[in-house]
Amino acid sequence: MGCLLNKSRRSDYKVSKEDSFIKRKQYSWDKRQIIDLKDYTVENVENEEVWRMPGTIQGQQFVIQNCKNTRMFIFDHLNSVNIDECTNCQIVLGAVKGSVFLRNCTNCVCLVACGQFRTRDCRKMNIFLSCATQPIIESSTNIHFGCYQLHYSELEDHFQKAGLSCFNNNWSDIHDFTPMRGETNWCLLPDTIHIEDCVPLPSCDEPRKVNMSLSCDKSVIPFTWGLHKRLTGESCLVAFFSDGQQVQRAREFISSIRQEHPECLLLLSKEVQMQQANAERAFKTSAYNRVLERGQVIGLHYNGPSCLQKCEKVAKKIATSTGLPGLVYVSTNPKTAQQQVNDFFNYGDIQMTS
Repeated sequence: MGCLLNKSRRSDYKVSKEDSFIKRKQYSWDKRQIIDLKDYTVENVENEEVWRMPGTIQGQQFVIQNCKNTRMFIFDHLNSVNIDECTNCQIVLGAVKGSVFLRNCTNCVCLVACGQFRTRDCRKMNIFLSCATQPIIESSTNIHFGCYQLHYSELEDHFQKAGLSCFNNNWSDIHDFTPMRGETNWCLLPDTIHIEDCVPLPSCDEPRKVNMSLSCDKSVIPFTWGLHKRLTGESCLVAFFSDGQQVQRAREFISSIRQEHPECLLLLSKEVQMQQANAERAFKTSAYNRVLERGQVIGLHYNGPSCLQKCEKVAKKIATSTGLPGLVYVSTNPKTAQQQVNDFFNYGDIQMTS
């Protein structure tokens, strides 16, 4: 009887028929990683440079709070980020799967790529943003927005791990929860302000190992001018259908247009899974229905003088060089092109919010 009681106390082991001890089965909840919150927190830092290298966060939640005059570089993917009570800081974030929430921050510059973005009680902020949904500000003033531009060696992989598309960026479509009559709590940064002017590169050697760049030519996120850019020419819808190389071809197209026809401006981009009826409405043809099941469609909204002709020329060049004709669509009629743009991007917005 005493032996049976003793055996029951040996909870980690059981006795076999041969009276040898065998370690009991381990379950997933026994193997959970022990999280030290200090590893995922930057707090009470002043007049320093802080960084986190790839692989140090790996999708965990992250907190930044009570920091002053500090530069932070977070080169990893994260689940969500809270930034509280920071003053005169420069904060660079990789890909954030969920929300980035700034509260009670003043005179900071932030580079943020996330699923949701929100500020509350913030003042004098420059936000270079990539956001999958509509950004929100609340009880905040002097908030200036620009398009997120960043490259480091693992950022594209981090976007995939965070479930973010490089083409779904609503950085300029701001919703103000607390508007005040006669005042504007936010605005888009003017064309004369460049991200390099606001965010110096790291001064330490360690972060330089990831080849960080703020150049538009290297950025994982395409530079878009946003919803409020004044239209000065033809609108044009350019769409890339899934074939395993559509992302590379879309980037090659964007780069070629920027170099050869800088007067044609990329206003918006969107990546969405389309149904046949919606595709026929946007493209005015059923010819592309057979390829919709392959995957998502990348759509680009361009505007500029003779934009349709210039986009068609570049698209043909890329189709010839890649040997993949027929998987790119370009608007052909300037009278219906704007409606095509509206149909495609309105459908994309509905898909993102459903």
